[in-house]
Amino acid sequence: MHVSKKYWYRNIRAKSYFSFRYYWFVWLGFSALLALLIYFHQCAKEPKKCETNALDTIIEINRALDNCCECGTDTTGIHFPADYLIITYQFDADGGRDLDTKTGISSPLSAGPLGYCDLSNHGDPYLFWSGDNTGIGVESCMIDLTQFGTNDVVTIDCSALWWRLRNSGDMSLDIRAFEGGSMSLNGYQFVNSGGMESAFTSFDGNVSNAGSDCNKMEAVGTIVYNKKNKTLQFIPAQNNQ
Repeated sequence: MHVSKKYWYRNIRAKSYFSFRYYWFVWLGFSALLALLIYFHQCAKEPKKCETNALDTIIEINRALDNCCECGTDTTGIHFPADYLIITYQFDADGGRDLDTKTGISSPLSAGPLGYCDLSNHGDPYLFWSGDNTGIGVESCMIDLTQFGTNDVVTIDCSALWWRLRNSGDMSLDIRAFEGGSMSLNGYQFVNSGGMESAFTSFDGNVSNAGSDCNKMEAVGTIVYNKKNKTLQFIPAQNNQ
């Protein structure tokens, strides 16, 4: 009596016979599959060229930014936008009493100088003075940068003298910048209404000269504001370096 074999039994026997009869073909297929696996495994380890190129590009960009002479812009000084500059001479009893100041614009035009020793000189509409403080505290000047051209470089020369008494001689030159609004005088300081403060910086100094003699005015430093690049530099006088 013939017994029919199950299909899975026949399938296994057929494959076994094929593998035995054509073992060389099976071995060839196995070798090819192994070679493909090794190839794809090695490719996965290698970094993609696009990633390497992107990294090189970032390095070049950073190098160009570090060497900003290639950019064609002046990056020295402090960068901030400004419509008005307020220059404040700060002095207290430790430094002395009655610091008389002298502030003038020397470029791109001449305005002032203004101060106790230069009452006859006029700075309007470019330069304004707070008046003479004969005690301690502050004296200030305001520069209206809106009166200058958009590409102008404004140079401001600052000098001072202890009229009554010099102690240590220490003082400071504070600079505030404002955008927009309007300026008014409150005591010996200019204040802004309706605008916003865009910068504040301060530079320490020392004034050696004292005595009731306007010819003894001593340079404190020079402020340069570049309207095109919106940068400010302070160049201290040699006696303050």
